Amino acid sequence: PVYGAKIGLSASQIGGVLSSFAAATFVVRLLMPVIARRLREQQVLAAALVVAGVVFFAFPFSQSVPTLLALSFALGLGLGAGQPMVLSLLHAHAPAGHVGEAVGVRMSLVNSMAFAAPILLGAIGASVGIVPVFWSVGASLAAAGFLARRAGR
Repeated sequence: PVYGAKIGLSASQIGGVLSSFAAATFVVRLLMPVIARRLREQQVLAAALVVAGVVFFAFPFSQSVPTLLALSFALGLGLGAGQPMVLSLLHAHAPAGHVGEAVGVRMSLVNSMAFAAPILLGAIGASVGIVPVFWSVGASLAAAGFLARRAGR
């Protein structure tokens, strides 16, 4: 929404871009049983992170609504596929009897980041601009994807 407002999109256009993300997460969750039968969790997670990273790199280059809709949809596919795979991996690799603790730690980390990331990234964006924020998030996601790919081998 901040980027959309910065490039002059209307509130309804920004809402459409956000809706594209939500639609993609819905679609990928519907397809998840088919995907899970064909690929391992690490493969899906690695691909999801790399896709999300590439999309974050591409966002600052786009100012048209159709391109932003497509990028947002791709981001929704990536991030929407990643979350179920993380939960599946947690259940598969947590020590016996400690799955609840592992899921609780994950929830704590996710909620902490939901609080801290906007503050930190907003401060960075206010001082150096929004493009470095997109690129740093993209680099982090892509790097995590490559690490997940190596770990899955």
